[in-house]
Amino acid sequence: PAVPARWLVRLDAFLAGRGQSLPDHPAQSWLKQLDRPDGAPVAATPPAPRPPLSRRPRRLSVTEIETWIRDPYAIYARHVLKLRPLDPLEQSVDASDYGSLVHGALDDWFREHGTNWPANAAARLQSLFLARLDNAGLRPALAAWWRPRLTRIAAWVAEAETARRQNGVPSRIVTEARGRTRMTDLPGGPFDLTGRADRIDVFEDGSASILDYKTGSVPSNTNVVAGWNPQLPLEAAMLATGGFPDVPPEPGDKKPVSVTELLYWRLTGGASPGEDMGVTVKDGTIAELAVLAWESLRERVTAYDNPDQPYLSHPHPGNEPRFADYAQLARVAEWSTAREDGSE
Repeated sequence: PAVPARWLVRLDAFLAGRGQSLPDHPAQSWLKQLDRPDGAPVAATPPAPRPPLSRRPRRLSVTEIETWIRDPYAIYARHVLKLRPLDPLEQSVDASDYGSLVHGALDDWFREHGTNWPANAAARLQSLFLARLDNAGLRPALAAWWRPRLTRIAAWVAEAETARRQNGVPSRIVTEARGRTRMTDLPGGPFDLTGRADRIDVFEDGSASILDYKTGSVPSNTNVVAGWNPQLPLEAAMLATGGFPDVPPEPGDKKPVSVTELLYWRLTGGASPGEDMGVTVKDGTIAELAVLAWESLRERVTAYDNPDQPYLSHPHPGNEPRFADYAQLARVAEWSTAREDGSE
């Protein structure tokens, strides 16, 4: 768009006074025609790929199960098409780096002081957090922004952990526990579920707690119980079936570890530096929730062992993934807009 030249305006006025006009040149419509398909426009439709069973994944992590529920197409793009999203060319330090710093400091701390809680825990934990920050080599402005937040997180963790131990001290604490459990008796063959638990506390009576550290948002209790965020219940199911080799029963134990607590630690370092959010089941127990999550996964794997089952994109409106790496590939903006306009 531009302002017409004066001589063009004067020419138009002169011709208008004589009841004349210049015909439009066809070039004026060429630009519009570039974006207009031949014939009637056809609305984009949601993708529904159906790859052969031999190409469908037989191993996923507990975090990928949530993606599989909310956006199956993302699993197809990542594990069947083998596509990986590229990082920005000038990627800056962001929230994920902050989370890695917090996770790393807590991992170091509980590996060393898991069952032997020191008296001056707050001061020593703060020193550990700040040492991690100094070793990260961040730009001074960002380090200055994160420093007080990390200090507050360390103080909150020391206070929260001291309070937790009033109800019993774990006999073992395993951090960054890696696990794998195999699901058998499936139409398409065995399916492996993998995972890494931030922390598992085991007590002398055979009960266990699974803790997950979050520096960002925490799933609601409703979504966890309903199965939209199955990470912790699936980790509990893995632990109950011996899927974490670093957390075996003690020698002489006659029964496997039973998970009785699923807990999120939301660690932001803000005005409220931390918050512990336990998963509660209104009608049932944590162990029963783990069984339901496991059976739900079995049903999903069985459904996708059917070659007619497509990998749909965002099949549950209102429960889309928070981060959709393959939304552009699936043309979500096009077909979702067409659906809202009623043209599909």
